[in-house]
Amino acid sequence: MSDIKEIGHIDITDAKRLVLSTSNFRGSERIDLREHYLNKEGTYNPSKRGVNCNSEWLEALVKLINKLNDI
Repeated sequence: MSDIKEIGHIDITDAKRLVLSTSNFRGSERIDLREHYLNKEGTYNPSKRGVNCNSEWLEALVKLINKLNDI
């Protein structure tokens, strides 16, 4: 994995945040939505809790998420 670019984050607690980022893995652009935790040094590290998918799915994912507004 290389060139991870953070798009934005939402603070969940003082020690946890939800981070949206993009990266390139084996020539494929990826989207990652992952929980990060604050370590003892004061920086955030990614956890295993999250979703990583191909950027080609972005349009379909946005449509699916927008359906939540209809609930």
